[in-house]
Amino acid sequence: MSNSPVEFANVDFFYTGNDPELGAQPEGGLKAAEDVTQVFSELSLELPDGVMSLVGQNGSGKSTLLLLAGARLFPARGTVTLLGSDTRMFVGAVEDPELEQRRNELVSFVYQNMEFETHDSIGDLMEFVYENGFHGDRSPSFLGELQRTLELDGVLEKRTQQLSKGQLQRAIIAFSMLYGSRIIMMDEPVFALEEYQKHRAFELLTDFAARTGTSVYYSVHELELTRKYSQYMALFYSSDTVCIGPTEELYSRENIEEAYQVPMDMLHRKEGLYREALLKLSKQKP
Repeated sequence: MSNSPVEFANVDFFYTGNDPELGAQPEGGLKAAEDVTQVFSELSLELPDGVMSLVGQNGSGKSTLLLLAGARLFPARGTVTLLGSDTRMFVGAVEDPELEQRRNELVSFVYQNMEFETHDSIGDLMEFVYENGFHGDRSPSFLGELQRTLELDGVLEKRTQQLSKGQLQRAIIAFSMLYGSRIIMMDEPVFALEEYQKHRAFELLTDFAARTGTSVYYSVHELELTRKYSQYMALFYSSDTVCIGPTEELYSRENIEEAYQVPMDMLHRKEGLYREALLKLSKQKP
């Protein structure tokens, strides 16, 4: 039996229609070939313990793989095993609070461009999440460490809807660590942060992962955040291939250019354009 936290075995996954949220469900049927966007076909891989970055072009399947691994989407065929459990057992988690609690103990998820409104202040929410999460040992100093490092001291009295996009992303990163799930999935969690804030956040996350044994899987477009902070890479190619290995071995000009189909020197401009698009989209939301 595999010791990997997450294992994909012969997984097929497709989106139906024009809505990317309408992913294939177990035993889901197809109405017409034009209604289907195939993402993975017979995908088999294991996600390692530790900190792993997902790298590849837009539309190559990074977000979908995270959602499947985090039991937020489910394969049409094949099996995704999450810490020993078939993720299909969590299909009803949206309607079943107890089942959702069991899933969240295994894995929490930070969505791309995540937004939500609250009645409570950020400070009160941080305390509530920490006290009601899954940590075995709690330390009041940890709250203070997160607030200082993520520069949240000045917004503790505010609610989420009163924060800037960057402030909200830093608060969500804090919540993810305070919650105490055994795995944290993060889809583009820092695009709205200043450069120094991105590095502070990932220094904090990688130290937290090492101290607690938490596995952290994240997608980012800034290759430097992959090179510097990940132990492993999942490199997504346009040929429906995902290659996983130690970052120090897999991170090379040749591999990255093959995955992106763009010269390495042009990628920084491409990364910048993508971040600008995400920020523009977040400002357009009501």
